[in-house]
Amino acid sequence: MDDRGFIVPPPGLIPSRPSEPTPAPAAERIEAVAPGRALPAFTPPTGPNGPAAPARPVWRLLLPGGRAVPLTRAVLLGRNPSRGAHAGDAEPIALDDPTSTVSKTHALLVVDGDTLTVTDLYSTNGVVVDGTRAEPGEPAAVPDGAELLLGDLSIRAELS
Repeated sequence: MDDRGFIVPPPGLIPSRPSEPTPAPAAERIEAVAPGRALPAFTPPTGPNGPAAPARPVWRLLLPGGRAVPLTRAVLLGRNPSRGAHAGDAEPIALDDPTSTVSKTHALLVVDGDTLTVTDLYSTNGVVVDGTRAEPGEPAAVPDGAELLLGDLSIRAELS
């Protein structure tokens, strides 16, 4: 057969037909196709701002009942939180509080990079971070895996 004008693939590149014997394992085929030669490596193209940055960790709150809330901006927590002068454009998140110990607008959580802070908004029953009561009106650091108590309601903060 005359192969001029046609592209002929190297042996082992196209899988064999069912009636043909099973080809050798991939490692052996590579040796047979290109002995002593390394295969080319693919380097993804860079975007207009350079190579893509690795994904940053994200804070999330694990609420009672298994609900997880990612924190991408400041949030207000409470039974029925409303924005005030102290919260700016914080997202309100209503909490189900069967014991009625969470205030209407209880706490403000703010993410700044890898840091999470909670501010007790002068709630009736306060905010406790891993056993330490937060000073009302003062931001308190929240470590990864910390338990936040808003009244009797327990919430876990995780950096994932």
